[in-house]
Amino acid sequence: MTTYEYGYARVSTTAQDLNRQLDWLASQGVPAERTYADKKTGTDFERQGLGAVLAQLRSGDVLYVASLDRLGRTMHKVLALIAELREKGIHLVIGGAMTIDTRVGGPATDMALLMLGTFAEMELIFQRERRASARASREANGKTWGRPREIDRASVLEDLEEMSVMQVAAKHGIGRATVFRIKAEAKEG
Repeated sequence: MTTYEYGYARVSTTAQDLNRQLDWLASQGVPAERTYADKKTGTDFERQGLGAVLAQLRSGDVLYVASLDRLGRTMHKVLALIAELREKGIHLVIGGAMTIDTRVGGPATDMALLMLGTFAEMELIFQRERRASARASREANGKTWGRPREIDRASVLEDLEEMSVMQVAAKHGIGRATVFRIKAEAKEG
């Protein structure tokens, strides 16, 4: 029976870069045509790349992942996925500072998987707490949260005739670079 090596990479947002993970997968000998990727949050297990790689895997195949949190950020779901893979005879190799290879197996491998899963979920919880704290701090200081409001460019240009860039930026709640950009765009147009 022929077995294959597959790779999976994931980042949380489209602005993030997969290259580090893809480079690691290539260094492990995983061919590019059997490498799948997603740019989606790890809490959502309905990911196109993950679904595609899982559909390809057969008994004896090996799935390479640069780190356990790339599979997901919810410990019980990640552990359920690992258990499902093991039941099907699919092996998992997880890179990072502490490489785990389920082909080796045993209690040390199981304990390492549990620990890494716990750390991944803890980091997700800490990120949420930091975001909530930052949001509360901004709101307590009267600052807005989320996408910036539309800037009244005409008003900015009008105020620039009588005020400094710093004063205009402060009045409109925008950065100096934005004031300079509005000024430059006005000269071009």
